[in-house]
Amino acid sequence: MKYIDRLIIFPSVLVNTKLNATRRYASILVLFLLIVRTGYCQYSISGYISTKESSKTVYLSQLRYNEENAIYPEQVLISTKTDSTGYFKIAGKLLPNENMLYRIHCNLGENSYGLDFQETGTKKNYHNFIFSNSDTLFFPKENGAWFSNPRNTNQADKHWRKSIGYELSLLKELSENQNTDAIGQAKKNYLDNFKQYGSDSLSDPLVRLLAFAHIRRNVDGLNEDFKGNPEFYDDLLKQLDGYYSGKSYCIQFKEEISKFSASIIHQKYLFQKRLNYLLATIILSLLATLLVLLRKLRRRNKQETSKGLSDLSAQEKKIAHLVSEGKSNNEIAAQLYISLSTVKTHIGNINSKLNVTNRQELIAKLKNHTRD
Repeated sequence: MKYIDRLIIFPSVLVNTKLNATRRYASILVLFLLIVRTGYCQYSISGYISTKESSKTVYLSQLRYNEENAIYPEQVLISTKTDSTGYFKIAGKLLPNENMLYRIHCNLGENSYGLDFQETGTKKNYHNFIFSNSDTLFFPKENGAWFSNPRNTNQADKHWRKSIGYELSLLKELSENQNTDAIGQAKKNYLDNFKQYGSDSLSDPLVRLLAFAHIRRNVDGLNEDFKGNPEFYDDLLKQLDGYYSGKSYCIQFKEEISKFSASIIHQKYLFQKRLNYLLATIILSLLATLLVLLRKLRRRNKQETSKGLSDLSAQEKKIAHLVSEGKSNNEIAAQLYISLSTVKTHIGNINSKLNVTNRQELIAKLKNHTRD
């Protein structure tokens, strides 16, 4: 906003006839420098490779956030050649303005097929770094490993180097444990501590994203952590949406998160499926048990009814048969030529022998016995 204010002020200064020529020229120069500063941006990557070979090819590649240890020809953005002193330079203004992960790389043997990758001692032939379109990176002339002691103006890269140092201290603790339980606890400590460090100390979204990539590489199965502690992942996704919205890093991280979500959903589905199978088995077992019990109960009732009927006298059997046909006491007395009180006495004896308490139960038991 201060640049805009100055642009508004300068024209009135220029037309003020009281200003001398020197001040007018100074104002024009400052205006020109402001325009150049706001409209021009260029990166520069340069330095030396300690090698006796001349015309070594130096490659600049852009990496996905989880490709620190991968090397593919399709990653290469641009290449250049070293001069007789081993000096190289790659410069321009067409890199993204956002921080991205890059690699500077040179094959150990110029005749190597494709791209070779060395990362031990003096044979390390690459350097990964965070960079933007307005940064400069310089590698001084060294007798040791290539691309050592870099001087990068990018602040996020400095924070990333610091986070790597902290991570290595956590991994040292992890590597020193031999006991299985201790290793499990050390992994949990590494995960919790490095995540907390990422949340508290790493403000740049790409540095936090790279911390996530390191965690993913060193800890197996983040699904449970994602399910139980989603805050770290949610905060990182919000940061990426604000800084890299619609760009590769944000899209890639969303894909990673969607895999976690899909895995959790799949686990829930499998759990629900097993639970349904278990419930179905229990229900079927209960139904089978109930059927067995009902059959036993019917068999026992049939046996009891048969025994009770066998205990009936001939007259009681006749009366029981007439009762099952729905005859009233008066109708039974008239049909058998006996008194009503005799009929009632016989029915009381029948109820007692068949273990029923009323006429309805007696009729139901007699009908069920006949059906069986």
